[in-house]
Amino acid sequence: MRTRTGLGLLACCCAALAACTAAAPKGPDTTVTTPAVGRPPAPASVQAALSSEAFTPYTGLSVATGDGLAPGETIAALHTACMNDAGYGQYANNTVWNQDVLGSLAFEALPEAPWGKPYGPWGYTGTAEAAQDGFNTPGVVVGSAVNSNPPGLPAGAQAAAGKCLNIVDDFDDAQFATSMAGMVTISNDIYNDVGQDPDVKNATKAWSACMASNGYPAAEPNTLPDNETRGLGGPHGLSNPATTPSGLTPAQNKEQIAAAVADADCTQATDLAGIFFAVQASYEQQVVTANQQALGAAVRQYKASYARELSKLPALVRSAPAHAARPR
Repeated sequence: MRTRTGLGLLACCCAALAACTAAAPKGPDTTVTTPAVGRPPAPASVQAALSSEAFTPYTGLSVATGDGLAPGETIAALHTACMNDAGYGQYANNTVWNQDVLGSLAFEALPEAPWGKPYGPWGYTGTAEAAQDGFNTPGVVVGSAVNSNPPGLPAGAQAAAGKCLNIVDDFDDAQFATSMAGMVTISNDIYNDVGQDPDVKNATKAWSACMASNGYPAAEPNTLPDNETRGLGGPHGLSNPATTPSGLTPAQNKEQIAAAVADADCTQATDLAGIFFAVQASYEQQVVTANQQALGAAVRQYKASYARELSKLPALVRSAPAHAARPR
């Protein structure tokens, strides 16, 4: 058992500063008991595993339209509303813009967020995708740099896009510091708990030994995908439709597919995926149960902040700078 104390889930609401100081908010309860999971079967897919875990909806707050907590109240929807208020709603669904906003801000989602490729400490949960694409998922852009003035737009629309980027960026940062602060703490604790769990560590060691026997002696689950796909475009080694598959030579593509297949085979042989997700599910359920009321209050705080932001959009559009305040 271990206990961690992190940031408070809710901002302190007091009549006076002295009262706030006297009653500091309590951090989330992250006390957990190490589960005994045995060797459970691997999930059918990573997304299927995450969709059944207790904390997953909170990782999608502000990013996933169907998170089940604040449906539709996302940074993408805020961007669309902003462009409409600026008078350029016809450009709100500009493909380049949407990829940039979702790619950069979604990459900042909570550590347990189910975005991007189905790889990581668990490896692949099946060999079919690995044999076809390797670590590359065509059409997925994650972590791309935001272009505040997407090409091909009229000057007025470009200025509106820059304003809306700043507005969305500021709102996103503010929520991570307020309504979602406790969720960040919980997410980080779950991430650390899973990584330090004895069953996961043992399965990871077995995976590494399996990979070594297949010609990858220095392979690590967290770094293998990036190491094998550095030529695929994007700062995180993930795929980019502008450079994939042409971003790799046939030999490079063959190599990264071979590594992905070895990863998939070793993951199945060691049950790393089954163990990883079963352990994660246990920690998530324990922490969510212990913090159910506070998490509910945090979601309500986020929804109220989102509603206020929508009401302020006309004024914000008039005052926001037209160029990104800082690079993404």
